[in-house]
Amino acid sequence: MKCPECKMEYIEDIPEDKEQHRIYHDQIVNGVPAPQLNSDEIIWQVAQNRIIVVTAYSPMDQKILASTVSRVANQEMHYDGGIYSEYERPDKRNIHLFLYCSGERAIGLSILEKRLNIVRYSWDEYDNGVQKKMEEKEPIWSLGFTWVHKKYRHRGIAKIVLIRAIDYLRVRINEIGLYTPLSKDGENFAKSIFPNNFLIAK
Repeated sequence: MKCPECKMEYIEDIPEDKEQHRIYHDQIVNGVPAPQLNSDEIIWQVAQNRIIVVTAYSPMDQKILASTVSRVANQEMHYDGGIYSEYERPDKRNIHLFLYCSGERAIGLSILEKRLNIVRYSWDEYDNGVQKKMEEKEPIWSLGFTWVHKKYRHRGIAKIVLIRAIDYLRVRINEIGLYTPLSKDGENFAKSIFPNNFLIAK
C-alpha cells in the first residue's frame, strides 16, 4: 500500500515494513527527531529553538541528522542526485549545513558553500531569461538550498537561519550568492532578501 500522507509504499503485513513506515511517516509529518546533544555546535538559541551548524568535520551523529533532514526535504524537492550525504568528503566547497530545531525536531535546513563562478543579475534580467556570462572570481558563499517543514512555514524561519548563518560565517548579506535555478518559493524568498539585484554563484 501507499501512504497518502508520506507517500511511502510498504506492506502492512510485514512487521519490518510497518516499522520503517512508522519512522519515515513521523519524520515527514512532524519533522526529524533531534534531541539536543552535547556534540551539537549551536550558533543560536532562543527558548526551545536553536540552530546547529554541520560541516565535513562534525561528529557523524550530526552529519547523519543533516542527511536525514535533507532526505525529508527532498521528498518535496525531488533532486535527482539528492541534497546531502553524511559520507561527503571535505572539498573546496567547504559545505556548511545549518539545521533549525524546534524542541526535539529538526524542521529547517539551509546549505551554504563556496562557489567561484559569479555574475550579478537584476530581477528583471533573471525573470526575462537574460543570458549573462559567469566569471571565475575569488570564491564567495552561495546559498545552495533552503527548506522549512510545511507545518512551520510563514514564520520567518528561513530568514532567521540565513541571518544567523552569515553572522557565523562573518560575511555580509550582499556578499553571498544564490545557486540557480530557483523554485517559485525560492525566488519569492530571494526577492525578500535581495529586492533589487543579486549574485548568482555556482
